[in-house]
Amino acid sequence: MAKKSKKVVKPSNPKEKNLRSESKIMEILKKEYTFENWLLAILSPILILYGVYIVIGKFGTVNLASVLGSSGVAFIDFFFLTTLRRIFTGTFLILIGFLVLVYLLIPYVRPSFSELKKVTWPTAKTLSSNSARVFTFLIFLAVIFTLLGFAFAPIFEWLYSL
Repeated sequence: MAKKSKKVVKPSNPKEKNLRSESKIMEILKKEYTFENWLLAILSPILILYGVYIVIGKFGTVNLASVLGSSGVAFIDFFFLTTLRRIFTGTFLILIGFLVLVYLLIPYVRPSFSELKKVTWPTAKTLSSNSARVFTFLIFLAVIFTLLGFAFAPIFEWLYSL
């Protein structure tokens, strides 16, 4: 039995090699990290909340404006030393939190745009006709329930008197 040697096919074209390496990178980037997404979904509202507390300058009864600017750590004091720096830092945290939420919502919203292109929107005449039908039906139901209320009122009054 003769051994068959496996030949590794190398791309002769440098563009082909580049496309293969890009596709591997894209495979890695497109892989879903569900744990990280859940962690981001939990932490981003907390980040937004902390940003709001920093901008306001209060956390419950604690005045953050006086505490944050006098920590004694130069790196922390740099961000909170003045009111303007504190507001910029809080606004930055709020912005990052909202961007993370948008990043997490994009996979759910993206298919909606293609579906919206398939929708056939009603004309003004059709919309007004259907709206009139709905309001007429709602008035009919209101009349029915009002009549039922008048009909059953004596029975309920009798039951309440027991």
